[in-house]
Amino acid sequence: MSDAFRVPLWASVLGWVVALAFLAFYFFAVHVCLRALVPSFGFDFKAFATATFGTVVMSGFVIWLVSLAELPEMWFIHRRPRRLLARGCCPNCGQLRGPDVESRCAECGVDPASIPPPYGMSWSAVRRFMVAMVIGLVLGMAAAEASILVDERRMIEESRTLGRDEWTFGRAWPATFGRVDWTADGGFKPRGLLQEERHDID
Repeated sequence: MSDAFRVPLWASVLGWVVALAFLAFYFFAVHVCLRALVPSFGFDFKAFATATFGTVVMSGFVIWLVSLAELPEMWFIHRRPRRLLARGCCPNCGQLRGPDVESRCAECGVDPASIPPPYGMSWSAVRRFMVAMVIGLVLGMAAAEASILVDERRMIEESRTLGRDEWTFGRAWPATFGRVDWTADGGFKPRGLLQEERHDID
């Protein structure tokens, strides 16, 4: 492969930012929803461990995005040069070529025969995706725990100004299905997955 065919730095950075942002958002949504399914209020290690296990299992649904971070390489190294060459241009700089299609480009000196082969999946792509997925997992779970903490603090603050003895709070997006019952005597009691009504009678 010729050294002339490279991915611009901005495209590489953008590709990683998009991949990490997507993965972090996915794991954020998954972790928040799983934490809402486990009845707990405040940080609870058992609930955290259960949700973490489920979040890791759910990573299997994004395995098909293994080439997500490689999109810039696919375009700039494997796709764009062939498109330019097919249009009669230099596969590297895009300069319009003369009738001698076998000669090197007069502008940048690139030999058209040196264009890279079509993109193929490699172990390096898999390794890069695994790194991106681990980083996205950590970022997403950290953001999820922070979001849950902020949401539960909101409930605590609102419970002090309700002017009544009981209330049911809804959790913040994306776990809007989650409910937390509050009573002045018993405090906060999150509902379980199949628990639909409040049970305050002992």
